[in-house]
Amino acid sequence: MGEEYGPLVRLWGIHPSQLPPTGATGDDLKPLLISILKEALPFLNVAPAQSPDALSLWKPKSTKTFPHSAAAVRLYERTVPTEQLRAVVKEHHPPGVDGSHVSAETWALRQSIHEDAATAGTASWAEFVRCFKERHAEAEVAFTPNILSTAVRREWDCSGVEVEAEAGGSTWVDWTLRSEESMHQLPAPLNKRVFPVIQATAAMRGRREFLVVQIAAQPEEDKAGTGHGGTVRAAYTSVETARETADGKLEWTMGTASNAGGVLPAWMQRMAVPGQIAKDVDMFLHWVSTEREKKGSEILGGNEGGGGEE
Repeated sequence: MGEEYGPLVRLWGIHPSQLPPTGATGDDLKPLLISILKEALPFLNVAPAQSPDALSLWKPKSTKTFPHSAAAVRLYERTVPTEQLRAVVKEHHPPGVDGSHVSAETWALRQSIHEDAATAGTASWAEFVRCFKERHAEAEVAFTPNILSTAVRREWDCSGVEVEAEAGGSTWVDWTLRSEESMHQLPAPLNKRVFPVIQATAAMRGRREFLVVQIAAQPEEDKAGTGHGGTVRAAYTSVETARETADGKLEWTMGTASNAGGVLPAWMQRMAVPGQIAKDVDMFLHWVSTEREKKGSEILGGNEGGGGEE
């Protein structure tokens, strides 16, 4: 599948008019899910682990180590140029997007490779599945101190939906699609931020691999601007995968572009994001190890196949 910049997995987000009706199921959901898959997968599949040559569009920034992770975390950066994004707007006419106001997207990416084990410094495949494929928001609130709360605003029934990435290619199953928002605490005196997203998850049939895509959700026309309760509405789009490598290890990759809004300068945000997403690895592994010790077993149990090994 060749990469193409599309109108959905973008920081400008999804407009409410692009979402399926609340009661939509099965075939009614497939067009949106296919579009998300075709945009998200190639964007990460040119990351260094899949494309190790010098042509990778992700440029290395640094490598970080942490006390609670046995694996190092490699950081990369990628910019989607303004002119290419304006070309996307011209071709697809995404609702709520003014091409003259579009600017380049800066994406930060982290990648780490872990032993598949429910032991300190790493996590098992079942734990990754339960914490990120099945209970993403719940787990993030648990291990991320600055996320105050999350809420599901809308959910679609994806039962039985199967999507091929391309004709004759891999099949993605175990889909979920929901509208969620999370409340984040920023350092004083900055206001809290609310990040509304459309989240889609899926697992590949026949192998250990899953995908989580979170796309910024545009507000209704009469609800633009600030969030509720004095919070500032912010934007966050990410693509995340976990997969088993040929030697039985677990590769965890996440790329994101975000805009915290308010008075926080864009350049300051760009500097901070790589370090923040790298720390997520350490915080998760610390938390999962602590919870494992409390329960005396793998955290949250788990479906070993991740929904994909049918």
